[in-house]
Amino acid sequence: MAVVVALSALCFALLDLAPGSPAADILEARSGGRPPSAAAVTRLEHEMGMDDPLPVRYGRWAAGAVRGDFGVSYGSGRPVSEVLGDTVPWTLLLTLVAIVFSVAGAVLIGLAAALTRRAWLRRTIEAGMFVLGGMPGFVTSLLLLYVFAAWLQVLPSGGLSRPGEPVTLAVLLPHLVLPALALAFGHHFGTYVRLVETGVGRLRSAPHVENARARGLSRWTVTVRHLLRPGMVPFTARLGVGVGGLIAGAYATEMIFSWPGVGRQAIYAAREQDYAVLTAVVLVTGVIVIVANLLGDLAVAWLDPRVRLSGGGTHDVGD
Repeated sequence: MAVVVALSALCFALLDLAPGSPAADILEARSGGRPPSAAAVTRLEHEMGMDDPLPVRYGRWAAGAVRGDFGVSYGSGRPVSEVLGDTVPWTLLLTLVAIVFSVAGAVLIGLAAALTRRAWLRRTIEAGMFVLGGMPGFVTSLLLLYVFAAWLQVLPSGGLSRPGEPVTLAVLLPHLVLPALALAFGHHFGTYVRLVETGVGRLRSAPHVENARARGLSRWTVTVRHLLRPGMVPFTARLGVGVGGLIAGAYATEMIFSWPGVGRQAIYAAREQDYAVLTAVVLVTGVIVIVANLLGDLAVAWLDPRVRLSGGGTHDVGD
């Protein structure tokens, strides 16, 4: 809670220091582009409560935010909660699918690199992850667009559906694939693969793994229970922290693929100086990142019981 309060207060203060006046922008938009007079700007700022001291305005905003009232969008005049309700679910959907792609891809490729006896395959995977790790996310997005939407024409280039087409699950899924792949493979995917490879590789000759093989356990059981589960701990810890970067990457991805998420809305709000929307977006994003970090910690504790605290210290669990 303290982190959320500090984050919202910092964002509120920084936006207050930004140049320009939202009231002036509103009046200019209402008049069709004519610059407003200083008296009109001052009058509207008073009506909006923008001439109150910063602590007063933040306290008023925070009191409303606790009740789910984030104010009114300066640009559209809609309640900010409605704007968030229209955009946050799409960003959460995109991020969750990207996480699924990222986890599945990192586990499969990392396992292949860690368990293969073919040196050429391991070197090929390492080289591919090196190239992918140095490629900006927007470049990955544009490459996927060119290959699958422009060249092969097997997937749509963006949006939720084609113009005039209703958004159903069957229509949505193909439109979701490219932005989710771009988000998954354009942000830290090479690092995730290396963490899985390293985590599993260091356990290949561990005593408990050799003991499991000697007991006649199946290769699947040895791989999943004794190699993959404990070997996933570094990757899972990094993934929980990396969700923040994933959400930040969703901003550019949503713009490239015309995905109607909160990142795209935040960019529009920044362009229009819609500080009410921007502050709420930062707060919601911060909460999502905090929850993701908590879930990552819980997943690490489930994968490796030795990290769980009992009383004053940790306790080991035998295999």
